[in-house]
Amino acid sequence: MNKLRTIVIDDEKLSREVICNYLETYCKDIEVVTTASSVKTAFRAIARHHPDFVFLDIEMSDGKGFDLLTMFEKIDFKVIFVTAYSEYAVKAFRFSAVDYLLKPVRIDELISAVEKIKSLKIQDSVMLEELMKNLRRESFPPKTLVIPHLKGFDVLKVSEIIMCMADGYCTNFMVTGNRRYTSSRNLKHYDELLEEVNIIRVHHSYLVNIDHVVSYSRQGEIFLTDDHKAYLGDSYKSLFIKKFSGR
Repeated sequence: MNKLRTIVIDDEKLSREVICNYLETYCKDIEVVTTASSVKTAFRAIARHHPDFVFLDIEMSDGKGFDLLTMFEKIDFKVIFVTAYSEYAVKAFRFSAVDYLLKPVRIDELISAVEKIKSLKIQDSVMLEELMKNLRRESFPPKTLVIPHLKGFDVLKVSEIIMCMADGYCTNFMVTGNRRYTSSRNLKHYDELLEEVNIIRVHHSYLVNIDHVVSYSRQGEIFLTDDHKAYLGDSYKSLFIKKFSGR
């Protein structure tokens, strides 16, 4: 069996050693071809070894991990980011649909990240670009949301999302201008992610953007921008009315 080749890039020696040891013990189909401790040495290592993917620390002594990525005309390797960043940065990763590991790295999370990167056919540069934009912004929330689907990714402006609807294991996004997008992730994923940007669950099958609510009826109908309509479940009524009244 051909092993996937990786490079571990981190300016902390202990962090490099931990990841390498975990990979050797728990990910037998992964080969660490080398490690790097700076942006400069990482660039040379990638150019020489052509890895399938890299573990990339966000902050290093001679620059940021993103500085390294901008040095390549074409990024033909996948990236698992490693970060000790704040809660805000973690949300930026999730909004950008990019995988990451938090320091100190846990075994189960590393194994999960490796499995995801193995199943990812291509890591679209759009994902990385949106992540860089979201991380550069000084305040939460991120302005864009990257949604994955079977053919790749779409980038949505959060402010233009009207509602989200469950569709089996997928989620349909209704966006201003009568646009519709489908994500391969389920509604629960977005329920947890989007609540802080005023996109809340109002029914087991619906999330709505409070900023796009026009009105609602006693019968539990919610009327939204572009003539969209959702339904209000009894258990969600209190939160919805509180959010709608307080906007």
